[in-house]
Amino acid sequence: MMKQHETDEVVVRRRPRLMGPAAQARALAEATARLASRRQRDALPLRIETPRLVLRAPIRGDVPDLVRLADNRAIASKLSRLPSPYTRADGIGFVEIVAQRPDERPYAIVLNDGFIGIVGFSFHTGEPPELGYWLGEPHWGKGIMSEAARALLEAAFATRLFPLLRARALKTNLGSRKVLEKAGFVLVREDVEAIGDRAGEETVHYRLEAPKWR
Repeated sequence: MMKQHETDEVVVRRRPRLMGPAAQARALAEATARLASRRQRDALPLRIETPRLVLRAPIRGDVPDLVRLADNRAIASKLSRLPSPYTRADGIGFVEIVAQRPDERPYAIVLNDGFIGIVGFSFHTGEPPELGYWLGEPHWGKGIMSEAARALLEAAFATRLFPLLRARALKTNLGSRKVLEKAGFVLVREDVEAIGDRAGEETVHYRLEAPKWR
């Protein structure tokens, strides 16, 4: 059995440390930024349609096509977060875990009722939302990714909650860079990736401001 002074010491050790004014201000700023990101994510439509495509949330039924298309080194070699090889467990984890995170908003790209790729935003505290995407290799060169990206960007700007967006690509990924530049993104800098699977590779960073007329 604890003595009284021992109990008091435990209470003292467990008592939260009071934050100073600077730490409080920083915590408040971070919480405000997280709320702003959540508002942006939640304001996006659940479904977006274009002349050829439907953008909607990824579902379990997408997993077979998701795995078949994503298990491709030609795609994985150009992305920073796609596992390779890409397994059924990866596909299920993406649909049921990654896609549900509050800092992610991916859309399945659907053509003729079939899954063909992903486009969406990642949200990082203190940074503009980041556009990301990939498309199954059989569908390259048909303007599909440009159509999907443009539709998502228009939907985001229509909410009036996305004043600035960012994106990045490997410097050698000319197809991805073409998609971004056709969408209006402007190159702002080049650097070399320091961490992750793309460490040591040259990366280009783009930004896109919301149209002023909105």
